[in-house]
Amino acid sequence: MVKQELARIIPAKKYEQKSELLAFIIIDGLIDSAHKLLIVLDNPIMIKVVYLLIKKVYNYEAKIEIIKKSNKKKVYFITVTDAPKIRSLLREFKCDQNIHGKFIKPVMGKEEELLKVNLSQKDFLRGAFLAGGFINDPERMYHLEITCPSKGVALLIRDVLHYCSFSAKISFWQKKWTVYFKSKEQIFEFLRFIGVQRALLNLQDVIARKDILNTVNRLVNCEAANLDKTIFSASQQIFFINLVLEKMGWGKLSPNLQKVIKLRLDHPYASIQELAEISGGGITKSGIYHRLKKIKHLAEGYLPVSE
Repeated sequence: MVKQELARIIPAKKYEQKSELLAFIIIDGLIDSAHKLLIVLDNPIMIKVVYLLIKKVYNYEAKIEIIKKSNKKKVYFITVTDAPKIRSLLREFKCDQNIHGKFIKPVMGKEEELLKVNLSQKDFLRGAFLAGGFINDPERMYHLEITCPSKGVALLIRDVLHYCSFSAKISFWQKKWTVYFKSKEQIFEFLRFIGVQRALLNLQDVIARKDILNTVNRLVNCEAANLDKTIFSASQQIFFINLVLEKMGWGKLSPNLQKVIKLRLDHPYASIQELAEISGGGITKSGIYHRLKKIKHLAEGYLPVSE
């Protein structure tokens, strides 16, 4: 949903178009032995985006090739044979080619320089998400990541995110570098920043609904815990009352204790606050508490002393 919406956004200004195209090149691009640029995509939605960006930036008709893998998946190659055009873009944004893996990447140590050139951070990050981004279904968990071909690219994307006030982290897992964050607030703000609207409303709805459910669950759990505590305390109080009545009898108890005993026995599961309300103001909550404590003290005198 997010990528389909983002794919419809084509930047108007050339430096914005270059910034988005740069993200595709450094994440999905490689240079072959004939010095041609290949942008390798596995999502057909991205073909139109990359093709239009190349055409708008360079007025160049890129070649598109489709290859079927053995697992029936399709891989799409967008080829640019005009090497000088690509080299000029890389020089402009302080990037270079990794001669070992032939992947294009930012020159290590020059990530800060890239932030100082005419780069549109918003369009660069939009391109980065389109090229290597993934977001979990928010019904399950909050997680957004951008997969990168090298540590240098991951550092660059993290630095751009930090420059735009996003707190992202880097991980290396299953031989892949990823830049990610798990905060629902960060994910929401990131999607808003790169231009998502419809999917953002859906995310906002899920976040609001989950927050309400979490609040209700906390209240229910708290109420259940309080109810368990009330029932346990009432059971203890009734045990002490029965022991005192058995050992001392009703007549030896003061009228104040008799009144509280009657309240408790008539309402065995009520809290102390509820007993005070049932008494009609005749006894305060504090008064009921201290009289029940007195009954407990009397009962403890009849309990066997443990060795």
